[in-house]
Amino acid sequence: MDLDIRQTGSICALRIKGPFKSSHTSAFDSALDQAIAGQCLYLILDLEQMNYIDSSGIGAIVGALRRTRQIGGDTKLVNPSSFAAKTFKMVGILNLFSIFPSEDEAIAACRPT
Repeated sequence: MDLDIRQTGSICALRIKGPFKSSHTSAFDSALDQAIAGQCLYLILDLEQMNYIDSSGIGAIVGALRRTRQIGGDTKLVNPSSFAAKTFKMVGILNLFSIFPSEDEAIAACRPT
């Protein structure tokens, strides 16, 4: 798994490339810890290039959702791969997330109205 992380103000965009397995959760959790420590409220997860996710990866993403909501933010998904979308739907968590076709649209949804 490769993580590409960018933070602008209270929004952190994280692109996950490749498989997201149990051996990758500590790197993901560390990136999330750093983002929250840097005042990130909103996490934008670009899952377009995530070709596999196991139960540990699912748990890490649900954990990110819980943590961002606890601090008054949210976690949003951008263009999940077909594998990610099918897996999230199968385990019953797809409806927990707002899903957007582009990062710009997800970022716009984070701005207060």
